Amino acid sequence: MNARPLFPWILAGAALTALAPVARPQATKVSPPPAVEVRAHVSAAGVFQDDLKLEDFTLLEDGWPQSIRTLTLVRGGNVTRHEGGEFAAPRIERSYTLLFQAVDWDPKLVQAIDYLFESILRPGDAMTLITPFKPYQLQRDALAKKSKAELSDGMEEVLRKDISRGSGEYRDLISDLKRLSRAISGNTDAFDEDLASDPTTETMGGFGLEMQIDRYRSTLMKLDGLRLVDEDKLVAFAGSLKPVRGQKTVVLFYQREYRPEISASTMSRLMSLYQENFDILANLMDLFQFYKREKKFDSNRVKMAFADAGIDFHFIFMEKKSQRVFGATMREQSEDTFPGFVEIAKASGGTAESSQNPAATFKRAADASDDYYVLTYVPDAVSPPGVFRSIEVQVGRSGCQVANRLGYYAK
Repeated sequence: MNARPLFPWILAGAALTALAPVARPQATKVSPPPAVEVRAHVSAAGVFQDDLKLEDFTLLEDGWPQSIRTLTLVRGGNVTRHEGGEFAAPRIERSYTLLFQAVDWDPKLVQAIDYLFESILRPGDAMTLITPFKPYQLQRDALAKKSKAELSDGMEEVLRKDISRGSGEYRDLISDLKRLSRAISGNTDAFDEDLASDPTTETMGGFGLEMQIDRYRSTLMKLDGLRLVDEDKLVAFAGSLKPVRGQKTVVLFYQREYRPEISASTMSRLMSLYQENFDILANLMDLFQFYKREKKFDSNRVKMAFADAGIDFHFIFMEKKSQRVFGATMREQSEDTFPGFVEIAKASGGTAESSQNPAATFKRAADASDDYYVLTYVPDAVSPPGVFRSIEVQVGRSGCQVANRLGYYAK
């Protein structure tokens, strides 16, 4: 079986960067900074506030107050109100990219898919589905040619199949880790058959245990390799969406992950039994260090790229119960990626939520993407190209929470 990365959607983004326009070098000249658009979602007690005026907002760039030129209110993807001087109406074309990172099919995803076609998508919208297997593009005229139920059923079938075949290697590695954990812990019945087929191994004594620990460690490394998050490819994914006009909503459905680890009691018992076998002790210490190491990807550059691209990123963390495995501790391993995706969501003005009901969480994320203010301003200062300028939006009404993108790269 060919190895597949756990995050195929970042590879899709890297491929799409070729479609982005390439800037040609120009002579250096001083020109007024271009106007900047900022989308701001303002809510109080979970309810969008649609009655705010231009004077209710304060906008700061790199900590300095800016003069807001115009305000445009967008509800349900339609412009409903405008304040300020002359303005170019904001582009409100809508594109949705749905990413699914799941090892097992969750039946509750059916409700989320149904809601997508019943209540969100409308003719003219663009939608990309990226599964653990490959990306798919919904044709723009599909909503006019086919019924919503037909499209929903088709996407459900594709997603169900792709989660199964796209995560097959990952599931096989998890099964191997469970079997090896049981064998190392003393329950060797599940492992004897595998060992019997290998004439170079022994099932009893220190040599057999050493081989089992070595296999466990190599399997653990393979699993870790599948889960690598490449910051460069995430940045490329954001860059591929930057030229897309209008509202760009990206939703990542991420299923909680668990990894079988040899239990602490088993580790202590083995270290005591084989304290004079330095090979086994060394392998056990390597495992111990692997369990304890920090494995977090650096989201700082990624979140700035998502903010600069104007992506509205929503992170839906799907809860999942762990299984009980004899001799093993089912350790959550989503903790290395979870904080980074939460930061990216906040930096883009999106949402991040853990839930056992992905459909309800998806509805809240979609509503947040469809209701917002667009504020425009011209920066007071000219910045060198490539410098990241931070943006902060405030409102004078108490009890309000404001979500907006972190900033942008000066041109």
